[in-house]
Amino acid sequence: MKKYDVHIYYSSFCSYTIEAKDESDAIEKGRRINVNTNEILSNLENWKDADTAEEI
Repeated sequence: MKKYDVHIYYSSFCSYTIEAKDESDAIEKGRRINVNTNEILSNLENWKDADTAEEI
């Protein structure tokens, strides 16, 4: 048996309703909001193309 350092990647997102002057302002305001971990966990999808394993 060999040992490997494995990284499994996931994609996810949080949705927010934000009042802003334009799209870039809305994105900046959204980035400052605390992450809703419940929403993140419910939206997780495996990103198989990004997974890696490196023998150590």
